[in-house]
Amino acid sequence: MSRTRALTTLARPRMLPLVWMAVFFGFMLGHWEAGVHFRGGLHLALVMLGWTALHVGTMWLNSARDRDTGPVAFGESVAVPPHTARFAYLALLITLLASVLGGPIIAACGLLTVVLSVLYSHPTSAWKGHPIGGPFVNIVGYGILTPLAGLTAALGGVSPRTIAVFTMMALAMAGLYFAAQAFQADEDRARGDRTLVATHGPAVVLRTTRILFGTAVALALAGMAIGWFPLPCLIALPFVWRVDRHLVAWSRTPGGGSPHHAKVLVQRLVVLLAVLVTAAVTEHIYDLLQGELPAGLNTRRVPEPWFTLR
Repeated sequence: MSRTRALTTLARPRMLPLVWMAVFFGFMLGHWEAGVHFRGGLHLALVMLGWTALHVGTMWLNSARDRDTGPVAFGESVAVPPHTARFAYLALLITLLASVLGGPIIAACGLLTVVLSVLYSHPTSAWKGHPIGGPFVNIVGYGILTPLAGLTAALGGVSPRTIAVFTMMALAMAGLYFAAQAFQADEDRARGDRTLVATHGPAVVLRTTRILFGTAVALALAGMAIGWFPLPCLIALPFVWRVDRHLVAWSRTPGGGSPHHAKVLVQRLVVLLAVLVTAAVTEHIYDLLQGELPAGLNTRRVPEPWFTLR
């Protein structure tokens, strides 16, 4: 395999849409909360560029450290070319440059995610194999800083409702992180990693994923009950059930299953998110046609923003 093809494979391009979705989720949340039309397109483009490079650099650093020979989520194990780590740092440099052009808050998000990326996979720190460091990097990096950069691009405000949404996002990312390691127990143990699947096995990992997802759903239902979120989003509950049933079936698979189980989980989560967005957009359009306030300004309770990100 040529070096270019190997590097492309190791970058796991099939995971990129998940990163873009996390950025765009924060971007659209900023618009929904404020009830405004499209704005911040240039800053969104910079964040998309920066976080694309971040993903590539992170995957290359991860590959240079792990040198997987077994199943890989959203990718495949190939021989790691020489100087892969150097290419990774160049990609992370692009993240920093793009972030700086986006302004101080996006720059801070970019810097912190790059630091987390290095801590995650550098042989000296190797937080990837740590029981606390691994989840921390994924929850903060993908669940908070990534959508926060998107929210900032949209000049979004921060209110108690925003904090609630980000909490749900972080819980979902934590669940995805644990689910993605369910079939990697043997490789993690061989490397000496102390990930949850290495120390407690795939059944505990997938049970943890269900708890995290369930907590996020409970927060969403509580938000609807107090009037922060649109009630039409309840239409997504059957799709939540489909996600949970998949996790139950996965947990009964010997050896923690395979990357296919992770792929199906992501597919069902994407469908769930699409249903939620469709419900919110439909209500938004209905509100406009009725001459009412749009989007997040027309929920039963609208918390005042504490400040606006710029």
